[in-house]
Amino acid sequence: MTPPRAVDVARWLWIASALLSAVRTYLVLADRQGLRDQVTSVEPTLPMQQVEAVVNGEIILAVLIAVGIVGLYVLVANKMVAGRAWARVLLTFFGVIFVLLGGLGMVGVADGLAATQGLSVDPAEVALSAVGLVVEVIALAAMWLPSSNTYFRATAAQFALPPPRQDQFPR
Repeated sequence: MTPPRAVDVARWLWIASALLSAVRTYLVLADRQGLRDQVTSVEPTLPMQQVEAVVNGEIILAVLIAVGIVGLYVLVANKMVAGRAWARVLLTFFGVIFVLLGGLGMVGVADGLAATQGLSVDPAEVALSAVGLVVEVIALAAMWLPSSNTYFRATAAQFALPPPRQDQFPR
């Protein structure tokens, strides 16, 4: 059974959302001086060589996590397109959490709360976050459209275990 267009669109939107998140991570990591400043503000007595080592470690760890998240989203989105209900539920769970947290972050930026707390607000990061929120909301909606629900119900029957045969367990 081929998935409806809404389910296929949802898959690509989830993958796009993960890629947008990776791009946001890259923007943060591209500000090497900002990373150095963060490390020295936490531990001002560190020599510059150790600060550089900590920054390099942060960058490597962040890249590995970003690659892992993109890979996980691709895997789960492909399972969702294959009709696996658990994948749709997992994407819904994380999508709702990220939309709520992202929405709260946008409210904090719009109210000026982030600026009053001394946090720098990069317009490119805010724009990518806003686009990511829209993409995730559309992906969530597409997964739960009536055509998607019909598809998941139909594929659930494929994955269900057959009833035991009568002669399988003799008395």
